[in-house]
Amino acid sequence: MVYLEAFLLYVLLVIAGGLILTVILITFYGFINLLIKLTKGYSLHRSTLKKVLQTFVVIYLIAMSVFYLQRANTLLLGERAYKEAKAYAIAGEYVFLWKVALLKMVYPNNALLKPLNITESYILQKIYSYIPEDDAEREIWNYKFHLLDYARTMYAPRVEADIKKGLSFTNPAVSMKPELLNILNNIYTAMDRLNRQEIKDKEFSEVDRNLVIAALAPYFIEYIPYMADLHSNWKNSEYYGNKLKKIYKTPEFRSKLISYLKILDQVHENMQSSEKCHQAFESYPRLKVAYYWGATLGYSLLDSMQTELSDIYPCTNPTFLKWVENYKEFVKWAYMTPNSSYHSFSRREKKNYAFKIENQGTAYYIAKYICKIPFEYMVKGEANIDEKYRVKNFSFSMEMRSNIKHIRKLEKKLKKEEKE
Repeated sequence: MVYLEAFLLYVLLVIAGGLILTVILITFYGFINLLIKLTKGYSLHRSTLKKVLQTFVVIYLIAMSVFYLQRANTLLLGERAYKEAKAYAIAGEYVFLWKVALLKMVYPNNALLKPLNITESYILQKIYSYIPEDDAEREIWNYKFHLLDYARTMYAPRVEADIKKGLSFTNPAVSMKPELLNILNNIYTAMDRLNRQEIKDKEFSEVDRNLVIAALAPYFIEYIPYMADLHSNWKNSEYYGNKLKKIYKTPEFRSKLISYLKILDQVHENMQSSEKCHQAFESYPRLKVAYYWGATLGYSLLDSMQTELSDIYPCTNPTFLKWVENYKEFVKWAYMTPNSSYHSFSRREKKNYAFKIENQGTAYYIAKYICKIPFEYMVKGEANIDEKYRVKNFSFSMEMRSNIKHIRKLEKKLKKEEKE
């Protein structure tokens, strides 16, 4: 009975989607017909529209039938756990197809997506009803039918008044909406459960849990500085760096940041030790980049706070050395491995990923010029960096320069202690 209900839900959604597409097609046909009539003086025969609609319906129904059979073959056949949940997930994946297309044009909170979001929430509750709370497969579907919207677009809810003023979310004057805190907490909980809890379905256990954690990591680490701010006073517009210091000084949020990095450590270990997991990340290079983005930025931010606020010398700090390890791995994979899957990205994508991972200026400078760690790769523009502070043609903010001066003091202090 459950399988029949899930199948009928899929059929209902396919019919609804087909009607919407039919209306769009008829509207488009009418526009073309009007254009022809205005330019050439005649209109298309009604039988032409009928043939177009018949062809569309046949192709659409065949495509949706093939899609269902393919997903049913993957999710419902063989030794798969919680097949009732997966039967509903197939219906959810049809909605997911619509959202993938629409998210290229609108943001996740757009009113246009509200019917799809409501449908996905209903399907997600159905899925949850067949999967125990202590099984992390729930988070696989939570990601696909909810959190993926944010992980894919990196969209953060902002105050409408600030958006109308043309303020970017990178501008410290912008106020994030309280909903961002809910998203961040949801993402952290999903990553934590995927890391700790068992997954009965072995198809998901070894590979998918790691891929999903990697996909969620960039969003969490990009917006974590706003967690403490949103938790207390969401209209506060302190500078990004000050928000991060607030995170570090608040035990609850500092604990989440450290736990987040431990979760990524486990993903890294699985990526190295499991051939199946390694191949999966090679097959999905965007998720591999997402892992390095989340790990390098996370370790870089934590080390920066530890160095500045706790007087920890970076060159012997495990946090900093983890940053170096991940940074070097990314560079080796992206630039020094023949036929690397990184080369499948467009030029624009490579530039964006390099900006996020490669150009973490302070950490790179400290590693190479203070800790004297050898690098086989040179950051773009580095050859022209001024010898004293290495700032020309390099993105050194005032905060970076201040941080380097602080580290220089720590370096002198360490040498003095060694002599004594």
